[in-house]
Amino acid sequence: MYRHLLVTVDGAPGGIDAIGHALELARAVGARVTFVLSDSAPDSRLSGARTPEHGAKVEAAARAQGLSHAIAGAGQPGAGHPGAGPPGANETSPAKLAGELGCDLIGVAALPHDADAAVAAQRRSLLATSRVPVLVCPARRAPAEARVMARCLAAHRALGERLQALTMASKDPDAATRPTADAGGALAALASLAALQNARFGASAEARLCAALRMRAESAVAELDELERQRRRDAHALDALARLAADGLPSAAFDAALAAYARSAFEQMGRMEGVIFPAARRYLGDADWNELDTSAASGADAAKPDADESDDARHASD
Repeated sequence: MYRHLLVTVDGAPGGIDAIGHALELARAVGARVTFVLSDSAPDSRLSGARTPEHGAKVEAAARAQGLSHAIAGAGQPGAGHPGAGPPGANETSPAKLAGELGCDLIGVAALPHDADAAVAAQRRSLLATSRVPVLVCPARRAPAEARVMARCLAAHRALGERLQALTMASKDPDAATRPTADAGGALAALASLAALQNARFGASAEARLCAALRMRAESAVAELDELERQRRRDAHALDALARLAADGLPSAAFDAALAAYARSAFEQMGRMEGVIFPAARRYLGDADWNELDTSAASGADAAKPDADESDDARHASD
């Protein structure tokens, strides 16, 4: 029985499937999980250093599943890539790190058919030389499911890019010389964020997927309810950010509030990617995916809990 899984997280295609499979397996067998982030700072193994996006996402997903977890950084170039050479060739390759940490299974995403030749060679090396078993998590999706998931993940990427751009702008050392321009740009960026978030939870593929899952899987309702509450909290936080920006920039209060909002947004996406999307893959059938795919063009709002309705009332009506 597996007790400790090592899972690589590098943003590569199929990575979401590897995370979802690993978390479901770990929960089923009572194992703990260590994630390897490819973009962590050097020599940051188990120190808490992490990329804001991937770290917040995987931590939120693991917590939502009730799993014991840790994060290991990529200590050397290539350490976060599955199969970065044979054992001993790279001190922090997945195989080497798994041995050091006592992991008994390595989880990696299946490579796409057009994967880079060097990446494919690294993967072959990992499979051929690792003394720890390697679980390759396939991304087998019907065309309709693949299109729906692609839309959901595209919205997540767009949100992440906007958050990163806004965060970088707030850290610009020249911001103090142009407070008026910075305030105007921040307000425009926040309005763009709000529009994107409203679309995600209004008529988007993600909103319709959540509505379909709510009808198909009672076991997912509690998590969906919590995500809805988090969405409301994030909306209030975004309004507060706009007020802080209007008061004038640069502002330490704005920077702190933005950092908190960004982490919450990444955590929310992590729970979607690590809990809700795997549940949808498990509980939704082909007819559901086909309906979600064909309804994308209609733009009809997905059913969602009323903001003024109590949790008990919503559960009674489900």
